[in-house]
Amino acid sequence: MTTAALSVAVYGAYLLANGVGLVLFPTLPLSLLGLPAANEPWARLFGLVAGELGFYFIFAARKEFTEFLKATVYGRAGAAAVFVLLVLLRLGPMQLLLFAAVDALAAAWTLLALRRASAT
Repeated sequence: MTTAALSVAVYGAYLLANGVGLVLFPTLPLSLLGLPAANEPWARLFGLVAGELGFYFIFAARKEFTEFLKATVYGRAGAAAVFVLLVLLRLGPMQLLLFAAVDALAAAWTLLALRRASAT
C-alpha cells in the first residue's frame, strides 16, 4: 500500500470508528467533545453516514484508487475550511476546530504523499 493510500485508509478508520461510536452511543462522543447530548435520530443517522464513508475510504485505499485519493484531499480541505468558518461566524462550537485540524492534517498527509509518489 502506498503512503497516500495508507493516509486515506487511516482517515477511513477514523471515520468508521466515529461512525460506529455515534450509532451505538451517540451521547458519549458528543459529551467528550463538550457538545450537547443528542438523543434524536439525527446523531445515529450521521454516524451511519460517517461509518459508510469510512468504509468507502478504506475500500478505495486498499484498491489504490488514485483518483479517489486525490479527490479526498479537496473534500477534507474543504471540510476543514467549513469547520473553521462555522466557528468564526459563531455558528458552531470551538470543538469543531478539532475536526478541522484532523481533516486539514489528514488532507496534507495525502497531498504530500501523492506529490512524492508522482515525483519518483
